[in-house]
Parts: sequence; structure tokens; C-alpha cells
Amino acid sequence: MIEKFKSAILAFLVLASLLQSYMLIFSSPRQMPTNQAEYVQTDRIGTQMTTEELIFPEQIVLHTGKQTHMALYPNHLHFKEIMKMLKGRTFDNFRRSGVVQTGLDWEEIRNKQAGVEVRFQRGGVPFSILKSVFQLRGDLPLDTEGVNRIWIYVNRDADEVRTFFQSDYNTYEARADLNNKNIEQMVGFGELLVTYHIKDDFYLPDQPLEVANYKIAVNTMPIDQLQKTLFVDPRNTRNFRKNDGSEMYTDGKRGLQVKPDQLWMSYTDPIPAVDSRNDVRENLNAAVQFINQHGGWNGSFMAKSLTQSQLVGRQQFTFRQYYDSFPIISDRSDNFGLIRTVLQNRVVANYERSMMMLDNTKVERSLKTIEGGKALDDLLNAYARRNLIVAVTPAYQPIVRDKLMELNPVWAVELRDGTYDILR
Repeated sequence: MIEKFKSAILAFLVLASLLQSYMLIFSSPRQMPTNQAEYVQTDRIGTQMTTEELIFPEQIVLHTGKQTHMALYPNHLHFKEIMKMLKGRTFDNFRRSGVVQTGLDWEEIRNKQAGVEVRFQRGGVPFSILKSVFQLRGDLPLDTEGVNRIWIYVNRDADEVRTFFQSDYNTYEARADLNNKNIEQMVGFGELLVTYHIKDDFYLPDQPLEVANYKIAVNTMPIDQLQKTLFVDPRNTRNFRKNDGSEMYTDGKRGLQVKPDQLWMSYTDPIPAVDSRNDVRENLNAAVQFINQHGGWNGSFMAKSLTQSQLVGRQQFTFRQYYDSFPIISDRSDNFGLIRTVLQNRVVANYERSMMMLDNTKVERSLKTIEGGKALDDLLNAYARRNLIVAVTPAYQPIVRDKLMELNPVWAVELRDGTYDILR
């Protein structure tokens, strides 16, 4: 009798187990809405920025018309005054201008005509993005064509102001509501500045430059806050250590990899690749909005890699941090000062950045002199990959000691592949 009872109990348990397995496999889970009140509210890690704030020239060059030139860099008082003036003017009536047909001699214009040369990054800024910074009106050239230079000068022979937008392939003349006095005022900003000479299309100072050197306290982005900004529900994430020592956090779909030794993070969202055409402006706006919501900016940044190099598939944007007037350029593997994003159809698939943040409440400032004149020319002549240089700029080399970062002024070169190197 007892044996029969045991057999019945065992059979019941087996049937119950089979029934439960069936229910788990074939029944639909009950959808329960997430209670937003259960989320832990976190403070923003960084500041927010607009796309317009991330678009600015690398350099503004003032030409006196007497074979002398002065260069202005971002955040300089006169740089900001000129940009304010240009943003308030209207540019219209764009038409492609051939050098042969118009007889333009840029060397003569550079040396004998008073004017302003606005120089953008390698590859330029597409018209579709540039019109969010300047008032461009009427029928514009191709939205994807990148403007790398705006040249405004006074044609003394005709006593008129002429304006040209230049790309790697075309030159467009435009009409601007600027007069001779406007140009004279802008050029006048350079009266007391160091003069520059032209070398291989780069403007280099005739004398050494006195540049600020900074020592700034450094904070680190808290990992728990990153999880809360990057995952829909951070309570559902799990983490594990990889063989290379990095920490991996995942909710089963998205992943956050943190390299503690480099203080570098990489977030991935595996969206499927599709062969659809990119809209560079929409993708850039989406990247800026994503960063606003997931870590912020913590300083001034310039948007790079803006040309329509990827017509279909995924598109990458790099944002480089500026401090004071110059870019922060690291020759170490930590890449401090960079934010990278990869997008497709306005959706971010990859997001990388340094986790170090400058604490501008604790800053020490001193002055340092960097090369100019013949000494700088010699440094450039001795550089092994000189034929690959596309830009020469003063920069800050970050040096981290304990919880303090020194921004050391140096001369840096940008190469054709978008990488930088420090002149030594």
C-alpha cells in the first residue's frame, strides 16, 4: 500500500514538472509596465551643448594687404568678435567660380588685399551643417560638400568686398552684406598681435608664442551613473571581468566595457546594418543629443569627421576637446579629450570616451613659451612624415599625475588619416 502511494506521488510530481515546463516554454509572459518611480534619479554627469556650439573654425587669419598676416584661435576675444559679426551677416547668391574664368590669384589676394580667411578642419564642414552657424540663403551648393575655407577680402581695384566659400573641389562666390569698413575693423583686431608667415599653406608665427600652461584637478565618471544613463533599467544588468582586465556590463543586448587602467569606456548597441543613405546633419544632431543625455560634455568640443564619407551604412563622428584656445591632443593610448560615436539612421551603435573629467574649480595657471620663427620651421622640416601634414596648430598635451592633469602647450600636426602627432 505504501509503495503504491509513493508511486502515485512520484507520478504526480513528474506530471506537474512536465506541465510547468510546458507552461514556461509555450506560454506568453505577462507584460508588466515599468514603474518609472522606481528609477533612481541621478545628477547629470556633464553639461549639455547644441550642434551649433560644436561647429567653429580652427583658425581665423587676418591679412593686412601688406604681406603681413595674424592668426586668431578659438576663444580669443577677437576671434569671438569676428565670429559674432559674421554670424550676423547674410550670405546669398552662391555661384560656382572657376579660377581660370575669374583670374583669381590667391597668393596675390593673400599678400596684397586686406581680408579675413576663416579656416575650418580637414575635409571641411558641409553646407547643410554650416547653415546652422551662418545665415546662408538661397540656392546652396550640394549639402554634403564640405567648406574648408571662407575668404572675404576687399578688391581695391573695384572698391568692393568679395566673398568665397572653398571646398576641396570647388570654389563658390557669394554675396555678403559686408562693406569695406567691416573688413577694416576685423583686420584691425590684429594690430598688436604676433605676425605669421605662410609655409606650405600653414600659417606659422614669426616669433615664439607665450601660451598658458594649466594644472587642473581630475575627477572620474562614476560607473554606476554611467549604467543608469546608458541602460533602460540598470537593475537588470550583470557584470563580469574580461581576460584583458576590463569590466563588462550588459543587459543582454547593450554592452558597456570599462578599461580601469586607461579610464576609457565603450558602449555598444548592436543595431542591424542596412544599406540606407546617411544624412550627415541628422546623424550629427542625433549624436549630440545622445551625448547630452548620456554623459554630457564637460568642456568645449569641436565636431570632427563631418564630411559625407560614408554614403550608406554607418557614419562616425569624433568630437575633440578644446581648452582655452587649443585642442587637447594626447599621444598616449587613453585618448583623453576624445568622444567617438558611430550612427546609422540617427541611432547610436557605438559610443566611446575617456572617463576623466577636468575640475575647473581647481586650476593653476602659468605661462610657457613655445617655438616660433626659424625654430618652428626647423621642427617642421625635420618631421619625418611632413608630406602627410594637413594642419599645424598649438595644442595641449595632457599629462596625468595622481589626480592632477597638466595641460602642456606644444606644437602638433594633423595628418591625412585624421591622427595627430606632437612636434619635438
